[in-house]
Amino acid sequence: MLQILLAILAFGVLIIVHEFGHFITAKRGGVQVNEFWIGMGPAIFKKEWHGTVYCLRLLPFGGACVMEGEDGESESEHSFGKAKLRRRMLIVVAGALMNFLVGFLIVLTLVGSQKGDMITRTIDNFQDGFQYQGETMLMPGDTILSINGYATLIREDIDQALAQGAGGAYDIKVRRGGETVNLENVPLTREFTTEDGRKLYGINFAVETRTPLAVIDRSARVSVNYARLVWTSLGQLVTGKVGIDQLSGPVGVADVMADTAKASMRSFFDLVAFISINLGVMNLLPLPALDGGRLLFLVIEGVRRKPVPAKYEGYVHAAGLVALLALMVYVTGQDILRLITG
Repeated sequence: MLQILLAILAFGVLIIVHEFGHFITAKRGGVQVNEFWIGMGPAIFKKEWHGTVYCLRLLPFGGACVMEGEDGESESEHSFGKAKLRRRMLIVVAGALMNFLVGFLIVLTLVGSQKGDMITRTIDNFQDGFQYQGETMLMPGDTILSINGYATLIREDIDQALAQGAGGAYDIKVRRGGETVNLENVPLTREFTTEDGRKLYGINFAVETRTPLAVIDRSARVSVNYARLVWTSLGQLVTGKVGIDQLSGPVGVADVMADTAKASMRSFFDLVAFISINLGVMNLLPLPALDGGRLLFLVIEGVRRKPVPAKYEGYVHAAGLVALLALMVYVTGQDILRLITG
């Protein structure tokens, strides 16, 4: 039960962080915020302060920063529509930016608190008997930049890229002596066996000291990698490699977070960072009812030099909201079914 409550709390905090990004940017920009609420369902607490009604709702999922004139026309000089275009764009993306920032800070804390040196993407040496080395193959000192077009931002990406390959020959881009070198058809197989039975490729990677700059660099790479994993998953969903029945909603996410908390708190906070960055990426998708959809209309306004009529934009967002709620009901049903069936 403690882990479940912790998961719900963490999920709620990420939503608060997102909505606070919209809230503080709107307030600082002179836009009237009518309501700021966390959760969904019936209100269990309300208080008006400085012209804004703050509300806590029963279900700890969801939230909103309701601005004057956000979803319609308003004559108020402090309405969302009367703010400058750049200010409105900043308000719209501020929630996602806050999620990115929180995710990065969590990763930075985790990376910085670890002990010992960090493994890099640069090859140190090879195990005895490794055959695929030389001018047209791999060499000590090579920094692996990509494998079969998959950019390797951190050491773990190399294993991911090799696993995605056919298990035979790979096209590998490396940085060698300050230059970028493309190596074609490099045959790599797990032909080395450790004492505990693990299969390895026979490549040993160099390490770097855990300096502040190195920690920041690795944290940034890990954060970008988390964002990329979201896009990769979306691509698999669009191409049919992953079915819609494999999606998870708040219930499924909270369940995974609770299980992760039972195993390791470090892994739990790592997952929280991933989810935070995930929320940022998902909210910036150019889909109706999401921040990215609102940003798209603002971009169109910038190109046309006049806004899209509010009623038409409202229709699009309303249709998107209905579709989003239908998807949420479906994935939540799938989450509950998985919990029941185990």
